[in-house]
Amino acid sequence: MTPMFRHPVPLRALVLSVGALSVPVVAVLAFPDWTQGDQGVLVWLTALVPAFLLAYYRGLRGVALALAGGMAVLALTQVAVLLAGKTAPDWYLLLAVVAIYVGICVGLAVFAEILHRERRAAEAMALVDVLTGLPNRRHAEIALDAQFASAVRGVPLAVVMFDLDHFKAVNDRHGHEAGDAALRAFAEVLGSNTRRMNLSARFGGEEFISVLGGADALAAVAVAERIRAGIAAQRFPWGTLTVSAGVAAYDDGMGSYEILVATADRALYRAKALGRNRVEAAEPVASAPLPRPEPAAATPPAAGRGEAVLVIDDDPLTLRSVGRLLQRAGYRVETTEDVDTVLRRFGEATPPDLLITDVMMPQMNGLALADRILAAHPRLRVIYLSGYLQKEVSGAHLPGGVAGYVAKPPDPEALLAMTREVLDRPVVR
Repeated sequence: MTPMFRHPVPLRALVLSVGALSVPVVAVLAFPDWTQGDQGVLVWLTALVPAFLLAYYRGLRGVALALAGGMAVLALTQVAVLLAGKTAPDWYLLLAVVAIYVGICVGLAVFAEILHRERRAAEAMALVDVLTGLPNRRHAEIALDAQFASAVRGVPLAVVMFDLDHFKAVNDRHGHEAGDAALRAFAEVLGSNTRRMNLSARFGGEEFISVLGGADALAAVAVAERIRAGIAAQRFPWGTLTVSAGVAAYDDGMGSYEILVATADRALYRAKALGRNRVEAAEPVASAPLPRPEPAAATPPAAGRGEAVLVIDDDPLTLRSVGRLLQRAGYRVETTEDVDTVLRRFGEATPPDLLITDVMMPQMNGLALADRILAAHPRLRVIYLSGYLQKEVSGAHLPGGVAGYVAKPPDPEALLAMTREVLDRPVVR
């Protein structure tokens, strides 16, 4: 079971709590007559500080601990006063202090528990897809980052991308309720075929992903085939549903989990193209070096010569910063968030000289986009942008006549140097 609160109470909070409890103790022992008065009794309000602090870090349990500690300090202090022969406490006033203290702590406990319960619910919702009950894309990406780090250290890792076939037609012909039922049904099949140590998630729309730690490509294909057959065997009031899947396994040339996922997605596109309702595995590739520009400290990157550069990214901030950087360097830059715009531009008589694309995008990943363009432009020059880099990237995983890679957020000098390198490097076919 997941702990209710993950973070320990900081040392400074504990020190403040002890200090707050020591204030009334010192006051009662040093100034007993004053603390029995109406003003002196206020010194006991500092004993509420631990309750507030521990409520923040431990909720109901924290308040209970603070209450127990405060009551123990109060009792021991009064015993010490009596043993020392000092002024006897005003028992009615002491009873009133205890009642108020307990009341405030109980109210604080209820309030803290409500806040923490709402926070836990919000955190759970942030990682779970409401419709299917599966983990969502954010949760999957957290798992991917951790599993990819293990793969870099030698643990096998495979990823399966699923896409429900003709799902839009299900929504259009039978309504969104039928579409939601189909998504839930596939989620059940996916969940029942996912081991506890692995993770399957809804990646967006009708796309799902399975992250299979400890599995190679053959094992992942077997899992994907079971899931494909499982959903195909189900019968819905409006008919049947099939799914296509793409499989990719980690190898040393993949420096980022985004490239691993994009490689599985490319295999998924192939499964769709070959007729759907099938599983396709990405072909293993031999490692190939990427072009390496000179270090930034050696010579500044050469300026642009008016070449046309098309930049696509689903992050407006990256799109704007990359576009401005290249424009100032002397390139003719066009930016877009739309895959169809890119395909149209490369279908024109004079296509752009260079494509700069994000690896992971909602409409189509950058590797699949380059594949589409390469069919008509085998000399395509392309630079891929991707974050979460954990190892050196091999050029064999990046389609293109000449391909380059720059980590996100892009370093200006690295991006300018790679742009010049990819434009100047001859295409070898």
